[in-house]
Amino acid sequence: MWNNLFAINTLVEGADIVSVADTTISGNLLRAESKWSVETSLTAPVARIYAVKAGYKISGNRELGFGIGFQNWRNKDIDPAGQTNAWSMILSYRYYIWRNLAVEVELWPAYNHFESYVDGQTYKGFELWVEYRAGYRFDLTSNLSLFVMPGLGHPVWAQHDWPRLEEKSGRESPFDLVVFIPQVAVGWRF
Repeated sequence: MWNNLFAINTLVEGADIVSVADTTISGNLLRAESKWSVETSLTAPVARIYAVKAGYKISGNRELGFGIGFQNWRNKDIDPAGQTNAWSMILSYRYYIWRNLAVEVELWPAYNHFESYVDGQTYKGFELWVEYRAGYRFDLTSNLSLFVMPGLGHPVWAQHDWPRLEEKSGRESPFDLVVFIPQVAVGWRF
């Protein structure tokens, strides 16, 4: 107990001041939390979407993310009917509300080669997708975490309207096509 009090006192009174928001309890010692992380989704590959994202903690409760993704999903019986091949950048902002409880917004600007099963044409062009999430980070070890952050996603803009998608939604609002995303990710802090 006295060793722990000495360690905390040294951090507070020493030359290096560590804020409470940037610290975690690891075993019995207080330590500064890592600024960098890398994560990947465990659930997105089920839909043939693959992504890896790096994160940088800009303050105790705010984190910026950037990464790369590849979408290779295919719909046969639902709209949009077709096969996508889209390379995406990933940009995100995560805000920790309380401890490991967080909200996040993620942008996926992409260049897509969408092969329509309706008319057999390939629609090549840029598009933007956005996802909103809320969830919790479970720290499995001092560096390994599991993120359970389900959310909602929708298109914001697309260079080309795909067949039947326009008739289905009228494309009056991007919120016409909202998709539930059961996001579970694994991350490593360093």
